[in-house]
Amino acid sequence: MNVSRAQQIIESEKEIVVLYNGTPVWLQSVDENNQTARAYTREQPDHELDIPVNELQES
Repeated sequence: MNVSRAQQIIESEKEIVVLYNGTPVWLQSVDENNQTARAYTREQPDHELDIPVNELQES
């Protein structure tokens, strides 16, 4: 995935499934400079991760 697509997913009104290492994650924000996305899993919403956007996959 790229930064612009990650931002589109965040702004979308539809629920778009995004996977990180095969696990669904919810995207919160994108850092264009670092090419990362702030995300969390449904199972651990308090455990936020900074994930390289190129490691995210749209399902």
